[in-house]
Amino acid sequence: MPPVSDTMAPSARLPQNGRALSANVDLGRLVRNLNAMRQASKGLGILAVVKANAYGHGAVQVARALEASGLAGFCVATLPEALELRQAGISSPILVFGSFRPESLPVAAAHGLDLTVVSAEHLLELSELVPRHPVGLHLKLDTGMGRSGLLLSELGTCLDAIRRLQPWIRGAMGHFAAAEDPDPRFSRLQRSRFLDGLAQLRDAGISLPQVHHANSAGCLRGFTEGDTHVRCGIALYGLSELEEARQAGLSPILELRAEVFRSQLVPAGTTVGYGCTYVAPQPVRLVTLDCGYADGYPRALANRAQAGYQGATYPVVGQVSMDSLTVVVPESVDVRTGKSMVLLSREPADPHSVANTARLLGTIPYEVTCSLNRRVTRDPA
Repeated sequence: MPPVSDTMAPSARLPQNGRALSANVDLGRLVRNLNAMRQASKGLGILAVVKANAYGHGAVQVARALEASGLAGFCVATLPEALELRQAGISSPILVFGSFRPESLPVAAAHGLDLTVVSAEHLLELSELVPRHPVGLHLKLDTGMGRSGLLLSELGTCLDAIRRLQPWIRGAMGHFAAAEDPDPRFSRLQRSRFLDGLAQLRDAGISLPQVHHANSAGCLRGFTEGDTHVRCGIALYGLSELEEARQAGLSPILELRAEVFRSQLVPAGTTVGYGCTYVAPQPVRLVTLDCGYADGYPRALANRAQAGYQGATYPVVGQVSMDSLTVVVPESVDVRTGKSMVLLSREPADPHSVANTARLLGTIPYEVTCSLNRRVTRDPA
């Protein structure tokens, strides 16, 4: 066989879209979700959270659609995530949530990134480095999440370092731990703590152009007192399960489709997959799809999940393999190779919706979409 050449004819190249497995993302719904969150926040600035490849939806295409619709900026978890957006031409402000190694600061400064101050130790480190490598800073206050941020009890001892960094401070932030909880008492306690921290900073003469404590749930439930901005993540992707999200008209934007590469009528007694965990009880059609656990479709869905085809759903049977899975349909259903089936639906009522799939797995919708591998093509729908 001759070697594959980088100079192969254009017609022989892999297509950019329409691959055998694709996550189709409805960017129109995305923008409608953004506008719904604008209304829910009563006009506060929107910081769109696009970390983890936009929760699995494709960070670049999502960021481009949101930036074209106008917003205050983006939030990511890591430096490489921020650089991916900059390299794709995203020019809006980008805030990096995670901690930074000192050697990364020049890169962050060169690309105009904002950083989160995640501890008192981090603050002192940055007070030495930021004057040489200017970046915007957001002071994180730990109001009860317990993972990162300045403790309110140590804020007083940090004021001198904060004053030295005043020219680069863009704002202050916190994070709700239980904004989805029907009992609002802990969220109200966190809000009270956050406002106390802001008062300490302002009394010390610290200017805070941006203030953002509320995440998607905090915004939808109105925990925004004193905020200038809100950070919207899961709500933009239509996967919040709050009643307030339904009332706001938020809708899921992702659909996972896999192509059929084998459709075979088989007799009763035919076994499927590793371990022969499914045995056909009568003659059936076995449909094999180009998707497996290496693509992020969990092995735990074997013999439990459903796949959609032409308005009906059919069971996923046998073990989910690394690169393929099998669906059983009645003999009478004509599913041909080259057709596609829906493994994750964007319609909440479907048994194979993201939310219902998460329930089958005993997890949350975030994990289902974040698990989708980068080899799954993200296509605008």
